[in-house]
Amino acid sequence: MKTITILTGPQGSGNHLWSKIFSLHQDVFGWKSLLDNYWEAHRVAEPFAKCWKNIELLKEFDWSTHDYFFTSISIPLGIENQGTKWCPNVPAFTQAVEELGMQTKVLVIGRDQNILNNQQTRLREESTIRHFLDQLPKMKNPTYLSYELLYLYKQEYLKSLDIGIPIAWYDKQVNSILEQDANQKYIKYVETNPLDNCNKTAVPLKERPWKNF
Repeated sequence: MKTITILTGPQGSGNHLWSKIFSLHQDVFGWKSLLDNYWEAHRVAEPFAKCWKNIELLKEFDWSTHDYFFTSISIPLGIENQGTKWCPNVPAFTQAVEELGMQTKVLVIGRDQNILNNQQTRLREESTIRHFLDQLPKMKNPTYLSYELLYLYKQEYLKSLDIGIPIAWYDKQVNSILEQDANQKYIKYVETNPLDNCNKTAVPLKERPWKNF
């Protein structure tokens, strides 16, 4: 049975990063143009962009070219103050492709909640994660992916994943894609922490140290 893997997550959770990696395999119909560019707009370049806007167009899509398909979308998409913000309907998209005889696999990507809040507020002028959380309970048996585990374990982590489509974890481009961790700009070194002495002395601490820290 033909399979489509649907990647989704909050804005700023690494959608482009994962899309590059999952589009690498030659047998997967994915976002191939993103492999030649550092960044592209979903609404313009993602192969299923028009179908996300109008799910009825899935009936006209040419499914004969491959056995494995990959698409990605964030919830929401766009920016409120530019008039481009809207919420793609992942459960409805999933149901529509299943009605066409496709097997589906939904992937949910995660990233540190503090980084997400900072990134969304800076770029979108608001935290938008609430829109994603509204849809999450309606998604069909999602598999959760970790941004942090991807950067920490790289190919070994990719080898462990079962996402319904083949993953080219061995491709040389994986190293270049993961060359720079975008989390780094949000991380600041901590000089001291109340738990430091506990670790050095093994003396128990009754209360949470960050309560008044």
